[in-house]
Amino acid sequence: MTMSGGLSDQDWAIRLHIYGYFVARGRPPTSEEVASHFRLEEAEVRAAFHRLHDHHALFLDPGTDVIRMANPLSAVPTAYRVRVGDRGLWANCAWDSLGIPAMLDADARVEAILPTTGEAVNYAVEKGKLKADPFVVHFPLPFARWYDDLQHT
Repeated sequence: MTMSGGLSDQDWAIRLHIYGYFVARGRPPTSEEVASHFRLEEAEVRAAFHRLHDHHALFLDPGTDVIRMANPLSAVPTAYRVRVGDRGLWANCAWDSLGIPAMLDADARVEAILPTTGEAVNYAVEKGKLKADPFVVHFPLPFARWYDDLQHT
């Protein structure tokens, strides 16, 4: 069955599995791991990954079938390390560092490196509230242009 936007129920189930796997293990699953979980051919899973990517439901490394981002989660180390309980997860940016505790409905500690100065800062989310010294978050592009170059926005 196809749902809105050309994504099937199976595509959405794969996406949900990706998120659960990512949070549990600190990394996204490979297409082989997803294929095994759903008992699908790996080619079917890779096609689902690309459909999800095309609909901005996840982000693949350019020219590959490898999951780079399942926003707000990053598969590669970034300047934003989010600690939720005993788990460490990478966020893509300052905005996503707040998205992880929101997504998990959990308290979190964030260790970040400010991009303009290289200064290390720490902040937290406790009971849904930001606990931080005042500082400014700057987004160099408006939201409508983030997918122009998502890795460097």
